[in-house]
Amino acid sequence: MTTQQNPVVYGKAIQYQLANIVTTVPVYATFNRNYATQPQFLTWMLQNVHQPVYTGKFQSVKGIDRPVIRISVFTQVIEDGFTISNQILQSLHGYSGMFGNPLDGGFNISKADVEWLYNSYDNENKLGQVFLDCTLDIPT
Repeated sequence: MTTQQNPVVYGKAIQYQLANIVTTVPVYATFNRNYATQPQFLTWMLQNVHQPVYTGKFQSVKGIDRPVIRISVFTQVIEDGFTISNQILQSLHGYSGMFGNPLDGGFNISKADVEWLYNSYDNENKLGQVFLDCTLDIPT
């Protein structure tokens, strides 16, 4: 089997891709939202790296890495959170092609699946929240 991507490469590609989808909204790797001062921002976490799924008659022939990106959208106005989340859904769900910056470690994906998990409101921090999962199918 060929080698799978380094998580550092995934992180750079995720940051690049999300920042280019929601260009006016700050994008961060996960941090404590209690310290956020912007009215809108999103964070992401990387999960399930190097979980190969073998396909075909000879399972050692093809591998697919299926990392999951947990995307959290935070806004002071919940409608803005829905709009930003819809931008992500429309841009990534079903997408195949170059993911990330092609000049800095970007890579091809077979498919991206985005699932809207749930939305919520945090009364203490006065932030609407929308949580999405994006699964990437990456040939290895």
